[in-house]
Amino acid sequence: MPQKSRNREPVKKHSLKFWIAVVTVVLVSAALLFLASPFFSVREVIITGDDRVSQADIRARLGVNNATNLLFLNTGNARSRIMENLFIGDVFFQKDLPGRLYVHVHERRLSAYVEHMPGRYLFLDDMGRVLDERSYRIEPLPVLEGFHFTRFQIGEILEVPDDASFAVVVRYAQLLNHHGLIGRVSSMNVSDPENVRINIYNIEFNVGGLHRADEKVSTIVEIIDVLPNAEVIRAFGDLREIRPEFFFEILQ
Repeated sequence: MPQKSRNREPVKKHSLKFWIAVVTVVLVSAALLFLASPFFSVREVIITGDDRVSQADIRARLGVNNATNLLFLNTGNARSRIMENLFIGDVFFQKDLPGRLYVHVHERRLSAYVEHMPGRYLFLDDMGRVLDERSYRIEPLPVLEGFHFTRFQIGEILEVPDDASFAVVVRYAQLLNHHGLIGRVSSMNVSDPENVRINIYNIEFNVGGLHRADEKVSTIVEIIDVLPNAEVIRAFGDLREIRPEFFFEILQ
């Protein structure tokens, strides 16, 4: 009898392991089926940060519909598709289970145009990257004058022979954006990087070079804010040097 009980023990252990494995497989399968079920389908997409880029374009590139499972959504692929639009610099996703997806868009800052041939404009961001090339301008922004470049590639930093002029364009574009003035600048002449001329409405400011550039742009903001009818007057301001007094002339 003792011999028989010792032979049955391995059989019982094998049977217990088998049923544990069966139950585990059933539970895992049930969990996977639940996670892949319509309960986690994307029901709502909320897009923020869009300004120039339309939500329709973002949604089309996102490639999400009511049959998309939020848990298994490959945000890396979605991010790559959305950023094929060069006006978008970055994208962040937030999954709010069970079915809400937040898409946070960070757009590049369109800062200037370059007319590279008659009636054809390059769109530049504030780093000098070419975002697009079109036959029209989409909003009031400065047109760069006296700015020379060797070649351009959509999506790449503009290649220029004069690094000084390029540095001036990038820095003043960033400052004008920072101070909220970029939309009022009609043109910026950088043919001489030591005598940069910024035209706001019909007022021309000679800001010289990059020395104390932030203070120069701040001064321009103060002048424009206090001038009555700044949009219609013609004037010239010499801001090559920041001093307690500077030359500013109202022209006839």
